[in-house]
Amino acid sequence: MTGEKEPRSDLLTIDELVTMRRPSDVHMSPDGELVAYVVRPVSREGEHWESSIWVVPFAGGEPRQFTSGLWHDEQPRWSPDGRLLAFLSDRAERGKASVYVMPRDGGEAIRVFEQSGEIAELRWSPDGRYLSFLMVEPETEEEKQRRERRDDARVWDTDWKFRRLWIVELATRQARLVSPERVQVWGYAWAPDSRRVALAISWSPRVDDLYRETAVAELQVEEGSFRELFRMRGLAEDLVWSADGEWLAYRGPAGRVVHGEYVFRRRVDGGEAECLTPSYPGTVEHLGAYRGGEQLVIVGYEGVNARVYRLGWDGERRLLCPRVEGSWHGPVSGSADGERWAGVWSDGEHVPDVWGWRAPHDISHSEPGNGAESVDLLRLTQLHPEIEAKLCPVRALEWESDPGVQVQGLLVLPRGEVRPPYPLVVQIHGGPTSLWANEFAGSWHDWAQPLASRGCAVLLPNPRGSTGRGTEWVNALFGDVAGGEFRDVLAGVDFLVAQGLADPERLGVSGWSWGGYLTAWTVTQTNRFRAAFMGAGLCNLISDNNLGDIPSANLSYFAHTPSEDPEPYWERSPIRYVARVSTPILIAHGEEDERVSPCESIQFYRALQLLGKPATLVTYPREKHGFEERQHQRDLLMRILAWFAEHLDFPAPERTAAPASLAAQ
Repeated sequence: MTGEKEPRSDLLTIDELVTMRRPSDVHMSPDGELVAYVVRPVSREGEHWESSIWVVPFAGGEPRQFTSGLWHDEQPRWSPDGRLLAFLSDRAERGKASVYVMPRDGGEAIRVFEQSGEIAELRWSPDGRYLSFLMVEPETEEEKQRRERRDDARVWDTDWKFRRLWIVELATRQARLVSPERVQVWGYAWAPDSRRVALAISWSPRVDDLYRETAVAELQVEEGSFRELFRMRGLAEDLVWSADGEWLAYRGPAGRVVHGEYVFRRRVDGGEAECLTPSYPGTVEHLGAYRGGEQLVIVGYEGVNARVYRLGWDGERRLLCPRVEGSWHGPVSGSADGERWAGVWSDGEHVPDVWGWRAPHDISHSEPGNGAESVDLLRLTQLHPEIEAKLCPVRALEWESDPGVQVQGLLVLPRGEVRPPYPLVVQIHGGPTSLWANEFAGSWHDWAQPLASRGCAVLLPNPRGSTGRGTEWVNALFGDVAGGEFRDVLAGVDFLVAQGLADPERLGVSGWSWGGYLTAWTVTQTNRFRAAFMGAGLCNLISDNNLGDIPSANLSYFAHTPSEDPEPYWERSPIRYVARVSTPILIAHGEEDERVSPCESIQFYRALQLLGKPATLVTYPREKHGFEERQHQRDLLMRILAWFAEHLDFPAPERTAAPASLAAQ
């Protein structure tokens, strides 16, 4: 006997979190009988992803694996008659997708496009004649030879590779490139007549263009004619045609912040934008259509929960989904008649799974709470009951920050023998135009559940600048970056201390991306926290503006660029106040991050190191802004849990899972 305790059977382990599978990209067959979806592990062990397509009957029954899972199979799309299922796969060339079609009942996959590449947004034309998709222009033979000779100097912002629209005629398997040269296509939608396509475009492939002026254009498929319809600030997201082909709907910004939070419509033949969701108290995150465009469907977040609505072209809004608490991960998908629906759903105490429901017929009012409560969700999959059984309780909170300012968030609590006051870690979300929703929070990026399972409470605040509270809340950071939102976060901590739930002597703060920035800001403004974790964060708003790939996003929050007026950026940069830091801080960053340069983490770490401040920096080769490799996800999560366990005095994670080459020093 060693005298060591047996591992707790209810402990949420790191290995479970980095190997779990999640469903996504749900698509209902037109007749409403079958639901297709993708299942993919949350991390990859090798160079390429492996995922599979599954099908489950809406009426219930065992899910059936439709593709083998040996390759990266994704984007299942039913043909309009429901007889075929098209999808993307890299089975011909790993890492590069091509287009395949299989019969509804399964069988051999038929490749209908000869090329492989970076392909996205696979769709059928409404008449079923064409398959369409966006593909990044491939490397030319000359470019390949130059690269192989290492004669590959790169001149920035030249020789761009544009994403363009292709169509494949299924009967002949003839493929055509139909969108113009030197036009980047970010999204598109077929018109009901299958003769026209609306394109959301810009004039370079830079991601930064999405925060500047873009356009919507119309393409005549057979004639090849192309005309610009209108321009706008930000992107026209989730383009949808009306059934009569006279209107286009899309998501777009409602205020200064460039985020597709409201739904607008425009006449194809001209006219101004008309908002269909004025004064919506939440944030619209997904827009679609059904019954050939007769009706729109939106997924919006209101507070920490998602709602699904029918939306008329006149702006009338009615609940489409039962009034359940929780989150829809992505858009929902309906049958051709709009009677049956499905999507990926979770809440704080359920893992993501495919759920369905039948549309209610007795909703007669546009506000929530009328007629939908009697409609039940139908669980169609159950991927990880063993993880779900271990999840800790989650409760919604609201507290006052500045006088009259109410802030919302979530609290994840330990269970079992642990009693308050608890050690508390605050995790601040990224964005900042994002939110903590009532959903499963257990991954390399969302560490609330693994912390809580080890006895540490976690506060997930939605301060000013978050989504889910209407456009005024989203736009509240302009001219006050890190001001009100910092006070909102601290007020949440004060609230939990006053309630006797949080131990004021065992507080931690953490975040990823913008949450990493606010973590750095927090430890320069207060010494209340005993430990901090800054993930992929920025410390210098001036340097970040010129190193990241979306500098124009800053104009959502500042009146001018830092080149024109640097002082407001410098005044809210944590690096300016780094000498004040006394909180031990763990810093992590992906070495290939283009969104927030790893130079931001290196800069903050070097400054802390030279001042003799307690800091640790860990960087991860090959990782970008989001981590994909299993060993890196495992190592990162291990370090976060161990860091807070050491400084806040709660049980450390199991160390046997840490890869030796990356073990903590």
